[in-house]
Formats: sequence, C-alpha cells, structure tokens
Amino acid sequence: MVNLKTTYTLGARRGFYKLGVILAARGVTPDVLTAAGVALSVVAAGLIVSGHFFWAALTFLIAAVCDALDGAVARAGRGPTRSGAFLDSTLDRVSEIITFGALAFYMAREGRLWELVAVLVCLGSALMVSYARARAEALGTDCKVGFMSRPERLVGLAIGFVFEPWGLLPFMLVLIAVLTPMTVVHRLVHVMRKLRAEERTAAGL
Repeated sequence: MVNLKTTYTLGARRGFYKLGVILAARGVTPDVLTAAGVALSVVAAGLIVSGHFFWAALTFLIAAVCDALDGAVARAGRGPTRSGAFLDSTLDRVSEIITFGALAFYMAREGRLWELVAVLVCLGSALMVSYARARAEALGTDCKVGFMSRPERLVGLAIGFVFEPWGLLPFMLVLIAVLTPMTVVHRLVHVMRKLRAEERTAAGL
C-alpha cells in the first residue's frame, strides 16, 4: 500500500507541476489558488447542506485541484515561501472544517445520528493527522507516513458524494473514520521511534 501511494503521489505531483508551470507563466499566484480552494469549499458546503451531493462533489474536486495546484505553482514560479506554506496549511484545515461541518449539519438535520458520529470522528482525526505532521516537522522530524492523508480523504468524500443516491456515502464515511485514526497512530509511533532514537544517540546510549 505504501509503494502504491508513493507511485500515484509522485505521478500526480509531476502532472500538477506541468500545469503549475503554465499557470505561473500566466501570472497566477499560489495564494490566489489557495483562496479559490477555500471559496469553492464554502460553495460545496452549501450544496452539501442542501443535499445536492453530485454538484457538491464536482465543486469539491475543483477545490481539491486548486489546493494541489497552489504548491505546484509555487515550485514552478519563484519557489515556495514560508508565508505561502503557512497560509496554505492553515486554510486547508479551514476547508476541511467547513466541509465536515456542513456534512455534520446535514446528518444531524436528517436524523442520521450514527453517520453524524462518523463525520465527527473523521473531522477530529483529520485534524490530528495534520497536527501530528506539523508538530513533528517543528521538532525537525519528517512525518508523512500513513495512508489516509488529506488527498485520500478528499477523494473518498468525493466518491461518497457522487454515489450517495446508491447509499455509498455512509460506507465511505466509516472507511475514513476507521483509516484516519489509524494514520494518527501510525504517525505517532513513527515520530516517537525517531525522536527516542535521536535522544538515545545524543545521550551516547
């Protein structure tokens, strides 16, 4: 699974970089794409609340493309900046809160309580996945392990939205609610092992 994820991640990264070169040459900035992604997430949230899941999925995927392209444009242009990286990372979390919040509101209104619980687990664990990486990197340790990172969550939700009329959304929510906490644990174990190994080395043990 790790090799599969690495393969499609690198392939997507190369493809988005090519688009990033074109957009950067036309004067498109990473911050504009980041802002567009958040704005589209707000639109998608409105569609989710109103139960228009197919159009929500379409809008959601366009927002995800904007999110993927902002980094590509940065790399293709004058290079990534710390301010841009901070803005992108922060607004990614905002977009995810907006999306899951809208979905939680919809499930609560429809009386789908166990699905509401799944949405809340998805949201909480998604934020923990991001926090674990941010805290690890602040300590100087790489932390990109685990399968259910943000791109996988976005794709899973989009598939669930498209096939909601056939009852697939609850299944995708449960899948995300199971795999995302597993990713949190994976990152926790990975980082603790690395930090403790570094501490033992520093102590001469």
